[in-house]
Amino acid sequence: MAISKANLAKIHIAKKELGLSDEAYRDILGLHFQVQSAKSLNDRQAAVLLNRFRVHGWQPKASAAGKKSTGSPKYKEGYKRKIVALWITLHQKGVIRNGSDQALQAYVKGRTGRENLRFCDESDCYPVIESLKAIAERHGVDLVR
Repeated sequence: MAISKANLAKIHIAKKELGLSDEAYRDILGLHFQVQSAKSLNDRQAAVLLNRFRVHGWQPKASAAGKKSTGSPKYKEGYKRKIVALWITLHQKGVIRNGSDQALQAYVKGRTGRENLRFCDESDCYPVIESLKAIAERHGVDLVR
C-alpha cells in the first residue's frame, strides 16, 4: 500500500524542521529503505522514519482538530491559580528553565506526592506556594507589582 498524504506531509515537515539537506535526507531514505523518495515508502516504513526523526529531536505539532488542548489547564481554585502564576513568573524571570505544565506537575508531585495539581487540595498547595515564593526570594524576584 502506498504512503498516505498525511504521512508524506509529516515526513517533509520533519525534514525541514530538523534542517536536513536534500542530500542527507536522501541518504537516510537510501540507507534505511533503499528508496530515493518518500513517495516510495508505505505507511509502516513512514512510521519507522518518523520515529527515527523523533529520536533525533523532531517533535510533531498536535493537530488542532479533535485534539485536547496541550496548554496549562484552567483551575477554578485561587490557590492553584497562584501556583501556576508563580511558576510562570519564575520561568519568565529565568529562574525556572522549563516552564511547561509537565515540569510544573513534576514539581508538584515532588512537593506533595500527588500526580497532578488538579488532585491537590488547599493543604497540599500551601507548601508548594511557599516553596515557590522562597525560590523567588532567593533569586531576588519581586513578586509584588
